Amino acid sequence: MPKRPIQVVVPFKLNGAKSRLSPALTPKERRQLAFAMLRDVLDAVSGHCPAAIPATILSRPGLDIVDVGRDVGIWESGLDLNDAINSYLENHAESGWPTDILIVMADLALLTEREVARIQNCEGDVVLCPGRGGGTNMILVRSPKFRTSYQGLSFPKHLNAAKELGLKVSIFDSFRASCDIDDPSDLAELMMHSRGSAAMVLNNFKINLNALGRAVAKKIE
Repeated sequence: MPKRPIQVVVPFKLNGAKSRLSPALTPKERRQLAFAMLRDVLDAVSGHCPAAIPATILSRPGLDIVDVGRDVGIWESGLDLNDAINSYLENHAESGWPTDILIVMADLALLTEREVARIQNCEGDVVLCPGRGGGTNMILVRSPKFRTSYQGLSFPKHLNAAKELGLKVSIFDSFRASCDIDDPSDLAELMMHSRGSAAMVLNNFKINLNALGRAVAKKIE
């Protein structure tokens, strides 16, 4: 299957991001980390975006491109995550589906260009990349029929939805792409496996890992 050009879409929660990290990080630190992870994701996908089609951040109104720090497009929506993504997909379909769509979550701080290349090499009308815990961290959408369902355990929902539409589905398994940074215990993975902006930001915070190196024990005052 020859590669079609892709439009990369990165949904980003502008306000109150990463609230589940509150046992380890202050609101200011969580915001700094969220933007750093966003930059890491944009760096991973940028080499795969056609020159005329930069990555697009899907966000609620108010996102400042200066805070992003990368040359990208911004598509604002007041809708919740799932409705906003589906509105984008519907708009893309109405335009004749000029490119395939690669949806990448903004907290995949371990993602590299290699994973982005590999998912594009997978066959299928829809390619799903599961996250830990049953979520869906990346979706490559090649069919204008497909819509997302990100509430709850989204991976089985996406898998069933694609099959019900009669679409061919592939599953892309990847350690780096499966690691979304949601809980304090995830920060250990970030410290150990990332060399990007998020890791540098996190190293500036006073974080204490327990003896097993598996979870954040507490914030050092």
